[in-house]
Amino acid sequence: MANEIATTTARIINKLYGNGEPDKAVLASLRAADTIDSRRAQTVWPVMFSEMSEKDISNDPTGRPTYAETAIYAALRCYAIHQQAVEDSVYAQSFSKDKTKNPEGVTFFNALAGLRTNDETRGALDRRMQALLASRNLANTVKSITQLTRILKANNRTLKVDYAQLAQDLFFFETSFKMSNRICLKWGQQYYRQPSKKVNNNEDKD
Repeated sequence: MANEIATTTARIINKLYGNGEPDKAVLASLRAADTIDSRRAQTVWPVMFSEMSEKDISNDPTGRPTYAETAIYAALRCYAIHQQAVEDSVYAQSFSKDKTKNPEGVTFFNALAGLRTNDETRGALDRRMQALLASRNLANTVKSITQLTRILKANNRTLKVDYAQLAQDLFFFETSFKMSNRICLKWGQQYYRQPSKKVNNNEDKD
């Protein structure tokens, strides 16, 4: 299944949000723990692993995380950072099965493209993006995306972002050098193209 990781991540995010009654303890742990193997991430494990397919959970004798575990955790952490102190869910799909309706959410890099329209922030944002797109190291890539999430939240906290698709992208990024190149191309296409008015709209600015 091409979008299995995204589907699983969406299910976990919806569980964390809890129909407006978010699991604050788990979200706090996600924000505090950089990686899935951190001691502070232990609160996250029951929620995360209970929703994952058995084949996606590590059986490595040393406990080394699978690509799926690493990708899902990274996306969940970004979601938790963005969701903090925001009442409505900041997650929504960036596509709609009903072709007559526009999707509620946008991809992570389409969201950043909206910030790029601001002349004051474009230069610094472009430099961060160029560094991210040049890297093929997952840890560095995740660190950059996490930093960009904080920038996105600071500028447009209520925009709904498809963090489930971000998990899927990160999973593919890990699988091979060829796939990491393709995913970076995809991210570049989303970031540098002209954003829609929906993405441009900064709801935190008067």
